[in-house]
Amino acid sequence: MWGFLGVIIMIQGFGSAIATMFSDDAKFGFLLRWAHDYQPFAGIVTGLLGIGVLILGERGKSSNGG
Repeated sequence: MWGFLGVIIMIQGFGSAIATMFSDDAKFGFLLRWAHDYQPFAGIVTGLLGIGVLILGERGKSSNGG
């Protein structure tokens, strides 16, 4: 569960940061709508947060025996 959530957060963050480089249009779907004014900082921070959630979720799963 936490691993899946981490992947979603990572896609939101890095996806919006990358999409801003290729598009000046704020209507680029759900990726840019939430953080168009704060890119690329917000996208990078959100992507790193997603990686952290993913790692912690996988560590918790392995410590519980699978």
